[in-house]
Amino acid sequence: MTSLFSIPSSDPALLAKARQTAQTFADPLRMEGVVGIVFLGAVARGYFDPAADIDIAIFKRRGTDLPLKDKFYHVDGFEIQVWLSDYEDELTSEWDMPRRWTYAHAQVYHDPQGAAARLIAEKVPLRAEERKWLVMSGLTLSEWYVNRLTQLWVERGSLTSAHHMVDQGLLYFYDLLFGLNDALVADMKWRLYCAAQLERLPDRFAERIQEVMLLRAFTVEELHRRRDAFLGLWEEMKPAAEAAAGMSFAEMLEVV
Repeated sequence: MTSLFSIPSSDPALLAKARQTAQTFADPLRMEGVVGIVFLGAVARGYFDPAADIDIAIFKRRGTDLPLKDKFYHVDGFEIQVWLSDYEDELTSEWDMPRRWTYAHAQVYHDPQGAAARLIAEKVPLRAEERKWLVMSGLTLSEWYVNRLTQLWVERGSLTSAHHMVDQGLLYFYDLLFGLNDALVADMKWRLYCAAQLERLPDRFAERIQEVMLLRAFTVEELHRRRDAFLGLWEEMKPAAEAAAGMSFAEMLEVV
């Protein structure tokens, strides 16, 4: 496993027990009509703590009857969540970004014909046009929210809304960072954690992003401080974004 999910609260003994429980639960399901069994979440990512559960995806042939009547099971002190779907449906369905990110960190456990691995390889990767859009929309919308909509809400008399625009703009800035690193955007729960571990980041990102997130008071002065802290990060990544998109910021504004 990579160090991406080096969670301080992870317990190696608990992880080993969870993996064994997942395998024991899955083994009776390795039967005819089951195309693949895939471990997701903590077990696949290589960490486990008391807040984690076991996620298992099962791809079956249409019409195959499995002895699974529930979505949630409790085994050996663990909660197991089962994601059951027909393989034929998955071939033609669109996987959204959170699902693709989840499967990017999956562990294929049972795959007799290699079909599950092929499905994941087809569905998961970030496409070139998606990457370009993440970069373009991330650069333009983050600036719009933090540099423009903040002032709009000051003029409209809501400092709470103005400060909230900074928070919203950061989400688009994270999109930019994932795009520049040719990476899928992490699920919301993991977004900042994973963004902070990307290779291509503003200098001292972990320290400087805290200055943007920090909110001492709902004042105009604090809003300007947060905005300026953000724009320092934004300006640093702007040349890389323009190079990646092959467009100037002004040209992006005409498209996004």
